[in-house]
Amino acid sequence: MKRHTRTIQLVLVLGAIGLVARAQESTAPLETLTVDQAVSYALEHNPSLRTAELEVKKAEENLSAFRTRRLPSIKWSTLGGQLLTKPSVTFDQGVFGTYPGVGPIPGEETKVHIPRKPTAFVFGQIMQPLSQQHRLGLEVKFHDLGRQLEEAKLAERRAAVAEQVRKAYYRLLETQSALESVEQSLPLYKETVRLAQVGLQLETVLASQQLKAEAEAAEVELEALKLRNPIATQMEALNELIGRPVNTPFRTVGVEHIAEEGMDFGAAIQKGLSQRPEMRQVSLRVQQAELDVRVKKSEYIPDVSLGLTYGSAFNFQNALPQNVATAGVLLEWEVFDWGRKKQEMNAKRHTASQARVAEEALDRRIRVEVAQALRQCAETAQRVKVSTLSQRAAREGLREQQSAFGREAVLWKDVLQSQTNLAAEDDEQRRALAAYWSARAELKRVLGEQ
Repeated sequence: MKRHTRTIQLVLVLGAIGLVARAQESTAPLETLTVDQAVSYALEHNPSLRTAELEVKKAEENLSAFRTRRLPSIKWSTLGGQLLTKPSVTFDQGVFGTYPGVGPIPGEETKVHIPRKPTAFVFGQIMQPLSQQHRLGLEVKFHDLGRQLEEAKLAERRAAVAEQVRKAYYRLLETQSALESVEQSLPLYKETVRLAQVGLQLETVLASQQLKAEAEAAEVELEALKLRNPIATQMEALNELIGRPVNTPFRTVGVEHIAEEGMDFGAAIQKGLSQRPEMRQVSLRVQQAELDVRVKKSEYIPDVSLGLTYGSAFNFQNALPQNVATAGVLLEWEVFDWGRKKQEMNAKRHTASQARVAEEALDRRIRVEVAQALRQCAETAQRVKVSTLSQRAAREGLREQQSAFGREAVLWKDVLQSQTNLAAEDDEQRRALAAYWSARAELKRVLGEQ
């Protein structure tokens, strides 16, 4: 019996400890996550950015590899095999000279036959480009621009991720703001129900009117429930987007002050032109296209290289020289190309012109986008202010009508009309907040901010 009692006590103690631990966990403060913190975390941990970062590293490796072409090239080749024919070497009479008392060497035409047997050739070469250094230098710059272009693409991808995070964060803020608005209005609807019940007893309110008041309060409660479920889903989606466990709890922070209101149009446009990754990309493409024209033009220069070669033949019965080494200059020049280089260079000039046209078009588009986003952000911010004031006025008006109805100073229809006005203002507040968050995210995008 004592053992049974001790067991029960132990279970109760462990249960109490568990309850205390869960209570402490439930009362632990949630992490405060601002939109800027969410963007910074996503830029460090978002999985989709890894691919773009690897593209930059690939471009860096390709640039380093291409730089080696300006250095001497060292090649070594060996050919070993079985002779299929019987080659021969003929030495004319006196080919090695004529000496007093000896005569010509050889004294007569001599043919040396080489039997079919395994042989080998070894050939080595060291070539240092000389005149090609100009073209290679241009191509190094071309590859370096390609590396910078990949960096600009990475910046564009980072900006896209930042935009996705902001939009997800603002959608969450919008839903939470809508829930807060509904929860603030819900007590007023419940007060209307209470007044309707009192009025029904005093026979100043019809039963249908009382049921309608209860239905409207129940509808508001349903709206609050329908908003709580998306909040949990949106929090999980935001956690997944920034690259951390989806069940990580946090609380959001709204934006109290609108910094864009005082932003100068000219300064904002210049900021967008300097920060937009698309502008950086199109500028690099223009430089690449112009450099490509210069590379093609450099092909008119003959290729001159300084070379050192070495050759060796094995198992030829000394019929051939065994070791031969040479040092000299190698010249390669395509004298006549039937106008091919000129036509290719003209095509590249057209490509450069296309790149410049695209740059000018993007410049104009960015200017329009920034100006439009600034106007839209200012307009939606003012709309939020107006809707907030109207919502407060509608709530206060409903309170006044409810108080007046309790004093029998107004009719029940006036209370219902005030409640209808509040519902309309709540809906307008949600739409205004949605428009503002969308405009704010668009402004960040057109300014190229991460």
